[in-house]
Amino acid sequence: MGVINSKTLKQFQKELGSKNPTPGGGVVAALSGAFAASLVEMVCNLTLGKEKYEKNKKDIIRIHKNVVELKEKLTKLAEEDKKAYDKVLIAYRLPSTDKKRKQEITKTLKYAIEVPMEVRKISQSLEKLAYRISKIGNKNAISDAKTAIYLAHAAGKSALENIKINKQALVKL
Repeated sequence: MGVINSKTLKQFQKELGSKNPTPGGGVVAALSGAFAASLVEMVCNLTLGKEKYEKNKKDIIRIHKNVVELKEKLTKLAEEDKKAYDKVLIAYRLPSTDKKRKQEITKTLKYAIEVPMEVRKISQSLEKLAYRISKIGNKNAISDAKTAIYLAHAAGKSALENIKINKQALVKL
């Protein structure tokens, strides 16, 4: 477990609300996606084994397998986002006289763009899986499936905002 994922929710919320720039929106975007994946996983688990949904069993098993993998990736990306932005901050703190400062900032900003790009891509896939499970999954869990759709969408949009701000910082160099 990493620094973020080893904390209690209360500890994480306290750290998130502090004056420190990390963890921030990128971490929350990835974790929102991971929560969405968990909801889809739950709907799959509440559906599998129910005779009423037997005709879609193969599709539900596939969705379940995919969301478990996506949840794991998003959880790792939450950790990676914090690390990426911490590296950006370190690069900006290099003395302005350091000849490698601009190069370091550029390198770290590019990585700080790659991480949310991956979060965005995964979140978009996750949103489709959540939508699919909302159509074929246990109807008693429809609100959970729809919550997963909205969370996955929010995760993707939030990741996009992090991509934009880091690209703007690159252009200003």
